[in-house]
Amino acid sequence: MRSMYGITRGSGGWKVELKRNGTTLFKRFIFKMHQGEAPALARAQAWRDQMVRQHPPVPRRQRADILRRNNTTGIPGVSCRTDAEGEPRYWIVQTYIGPGTMLRKCFSVGRYGPEARQRAIAEREEHLRLMAGLARVHPHELLLRAAPPRPLPANCPAPVAAQELVRSTNRSGIPGVFHRRAGAADPGRWVAATRSKEGLSLQQSFSVGKYGEAQAKALAVAARQAQLRRCAADPGPGLLDAVEPPAKLHASPVIPDAPPPRKPLPPVPRPSLLRA
Repeated sequence: MRSMYGITRGSGGWKVELKRNGTTLFKRFIFKMHQGEAPALARAQAWRDQMVRQHPPVPRRQRADILRRNNTTGIPGVSCRTDAEGEPRYWIVQTYIGPGTMLRKCFSVGRYGPEARQRAIAEREEHLRLMAGLARVHPHELLLRAAPPRPLPANCPAPVAAQELVRSTNRSGIPGVFHRRAGAADPGRWVAATRSKEGLSLQQSFSVGKYGEAQAKALAVAARQAQLRRCAADPGPGLLDAVEPPAKLHASPVIPDAPPPRKPLPPVPRPSLLRA
């Protein structure tokens, strides 16, 4: 189906994958983030169509000049066959011109000597002059590029921000707010966590033993909203620490200073040996 070209269904979302000259164009469209499978598919198709138009196939001549991984001569389309001692015997040029057309020619070192390599390189240039047009792509891609841009459905909802998604492991029903405990006997604590635009992980916790279950959760919810407001305001460095209540930033553990070295004990005098 043309509508599903380059699109596959993954775990919890649609995946778009296109290849261009060794480069992969990839993007996932999560069902939860796009509020359903149909809206996620519509946006996946729109992105796929955009990538197809922005990245047309390259000329076949340009693609033929790409050096392949298994090439040992450093010259695209030219290979060398050696003898048991590793000395060149034949220089071979091979070029795929088009469907059903492969040009191949061999130059013997025994006949042409060191000139065999240069003859193979010149023959390769002659092959490339026969190339024309663009690299082949899937037929569906040609139709997509020729078709007018497809608008999103009128009822397609806007994507939900990643920080507003409720994860499957979240038991509070509130994004960024979760309960954590150290063990079965620990009443635990409610935690509010948000990742800022700068990549900092803002985190603040409220002990159930200190505030009680309901109040600790309410404080965590309020702290989460405060974190979102701070991240949306995009404050400068140091401003997050100045706003009350302070947010805890993940950092490396502080290693306490080493104790001062002990003073050496005075040497114990050894009794002198008395001569008889």
